[in-house]
Amino acid sequence: MAYEYNALLARLNGFHVQSVHFNGGYLQFAFTSLSSPDLPVLTCEVLPTIETANGPLTDGQPGYTDAIRSLIGHHVVATRENAAGGLQVHFAEATVTVRPPADSLHGPVIAMLSDFGDGSSMTWRPGGAAFEYLSQHGAHRHGIAGDRRCP
Repeated sequence: MAYEYNALLARLNGFHVQSVHFNGGYLQFAFTSLSSPDLPVLTCEVLPTIETANGPLTDGQPGYTDAIRSLIGHHVVATRENAAGGLQVHFAEATVTVRPPADSLHGPVIAMLSDFGDGSSMTWRPGGAAFEYLSQHGAHRHGIAGDRRCP
């Protein structure tokens, strides 16, 4: 069965950000909705860009964490996923984009979407769906910190 871009990511439409967790080198968005028992979680192993009315912000820039935290309580209004654009989660006044450059990869996973009640989940990897542009930079092409198999 062929992968259908945006099929799972689009299930976030109408959910709102319940919480944001900065955990070491990754970021988690927990979602909830009054109309669904699902409690999906989007984990970004590569930190996303947040596009605001004042322009894009990346990790380390002043205002980045505040912009991410400001999404709490806001509803997802649209999502996009495609080979050229990675992942995008749109809110009324901001967009979270996961489209890492090759030099920011530090492991075999870019992002994961999980915790839907029916068990649906997705793990996005370099060279895989939505990240085909990173096909030469998959986990088999670079070392992963802490992996004893790496020279």
